[in-house]
Amino acid sequence: MEVAGIEDTIVGVWALYRNENLDGYLKECGVNFILRKLAQAASLYVTMVISMEDGQLRIQNKGPKNTDHKAPLGTEIFITDLMHNPMKEVHTWDKNQLVTVSEPTPGSKALPTRVIRELVEGQLVMTLIVNDVVCKMFYKRKS
Repeated sequence: MEVAGIEDTIVGVWALYRNENLDGYLKECGVNFILRKLAQAASLYVTMVISMEDGQLRIQNKGPKNTDHKAPLGTEIFITDLMHNPMKEVHTWDKNQLVTVSEPTPGSKALPTRVIRELVEGQLVMTLIVNDVVCKMFYKRKS
C-alpha cells in the first residue's frame, strides 16, 4: 500500500479545538444524552497522534478515553470502539486523505462508519460519517 506523502502531511501531534455536529453524530451512533453531553465537554481535551512506525500506521487518541490502533495500511484489523463494540477496520491512504472504514462484527451494536482525515489549510480535518450524518473535527498541529 502506497504511503508516499503521509509523513509530509498528517503525521504529527494534533490538538482538537473545534467540532461540528458531534452531538448529531453521537446520537446517530446510539449514544445516550448524558454520554453525548460528557463527550462534547471532554472533546476539547483530545490529542491525536498519527505516526508511521516500521511501515505501520499508528493512531493514538489521548483524552478522557484513550485509543491506540496500529496496522499496515490496507490491512483489516479488529478493534473495540469507544462504546466497547467489536469492529473491523481498514485504513487506506489515497489522494492525500487517510480513510478509515469501520464495519461492525457479528453481534456488535455499532454502525458502519467512514472517517476521512486530511490536511486543509494547515489544520487536520477529520470527517466522520455514519448513515447520512456527518461530523467534522478540527485539529491544530502541536508538533
